[in-house]
Amino acid sequence: MNRQHRILAIDDDPLTLRIVERVLQKHGYEVFTALDGHDGLQKAHVLKPDLVILDIMMPGLDGFQVCRRLREDPETAVITVLMLTARGAIDKPASDPVDFAQRVRDQLKGYRVGASDFLTKPVKAAVLVERVQSLIWSGGVKD
Repeated sequence: MNRQHRILAIDDDPLTLRIVERVLQKHGYEVFTALDGHDGLQKAHVLKPDLVILDIMMPGLDGFQVCRRLREDPETAVITVLMLTARGAIDKPASDPVDFAQRVRDQLKGYRVGASDFLTKPVKAAVLVERVQSLIWSGGVKD
């Protein structure tokens, strides 16, 4: 019997959390939310989700710090992390070279602290679902 995969979404924007939660619940995922990095870390320890969807820009602990702490803790080190950012993606056209350079630095930093992938806000529901499915399947999550 297949178990329902657990996803923890951490974002300081309640609207983003509601959208992510609704979209993924419609596709059979069990979704939990946290409005800041501290709460997200606590929930990650308790819930042991298959995937964390993590905003980068948050007050207090930002997404980079949360990801680093997840990776440093043996209990959460194996959780797959998908970073969700409003700063933009490196594959989108860059009208401002400084902005583009910052986006590249953000992604490189994210990979260095342990992120598996990135998505840019706003994200289309179909893209979010496909990326989540891909990360869960490639992460070797057992049913």
